[in-house]
Amino acid sequence: MWDYKEAGRLMIYKSVYTADCIYCGFQLKRYPAQRLEARHRRLLMQLSTCGWWSIYRVHQGDHPKTPQFECHSGAIGCLKELDLTDVSTPLNEVRQYLLAKKDSIFEAHPKLFEDVVCSVFKDSGWDAWVTAYSGDDGIEVVLDGKSDSPVGVQVKRYKKENRIEAEQLRSLAGALLVNGHTKGIFVTTSSFRSGARRTAEKLATIGYPIELVDAKGFLEALGIAQLKSAHVDEERFISYLRSSGVHLGSGWTKDLEEGENLLDRSILASSILGQDVIDLLEMEESDHHTI
Repeated sequence: MWDYKEAGRLMIYKSVYTADCIYCGFQLKRYPAQRLEARHRRLLMQLSTCGWWSIYRVHQGDHPKTPQFECHSGAIGCLKELDLTDVSTPLNEVRQYLLAKKDSIFEAHPKLFEDVVCSVFKDSGWDAWVTAYSGDDGIEVVLDGKSDSPVGVQVKRYKKENRIEAEQLRSLAGALLVNGHTKGIFVTTSSFRSGARRTAEKLATIGYPIELVDAKGFLEALGIAQLKSAHVDEERFISYLRSSGVHLGSGWTKDLEEGENLLDRSILASSILGQDVIDLLEMEESDHHTI
């Protein structure tokens, strides 16, 4: 993610007030107000599991010509384009990108997608490794550590319209038998036909249960994995907090209190925003609190 300096004021205003990420939809992690700048400034930082961020800044009586006013500004991040066909792309960036731009999952190199799938299982407590390029036919990922025997995982990066057929489930069952696995997981970027689901049920009755994970299920698992493994790079965190942002409005000076939530302040917005935009924002905020 990088600083989105060209974003319109309305977009930034709404973004710093939201509780959920505008990209991946997960709840934002909110950090307490920070003192990293001049004596009378405060910053509020929000981070998402996909890497998106927003900052709300209050400049308390900073300007010598207008000491009776406090100024409000904000900055947000925008999505950086990644080349998902490049297998050398850092895995954590790929995971964040897939959460933020879900349809890009169809553009990912098959090996890169297998690596992401493997990493999600690792974050879920499995010992996991990718085997697709070492000749283990039909099994892309092997899991160990949570069951009596290793679990074989097949990974298929398909377009939405190419749904998984029953024959592919039978093929995975054969691969499980050949490789000595008694349980399997089928992960796909598409979905499963009803015949494939019935086949999975039949295989379970003869001792070869196969768990089916479609695109929605995988992205949910990826989001949970990101929550577990996410960490903040302090240097990058500081760079976000010091982003210049754009002016959002001005209001009368009010002393900053310990533990105060800066987003609770009402802003006497300047004419830069325009009265029509102010009315719209106040109306939406009122509706939000009424619900």
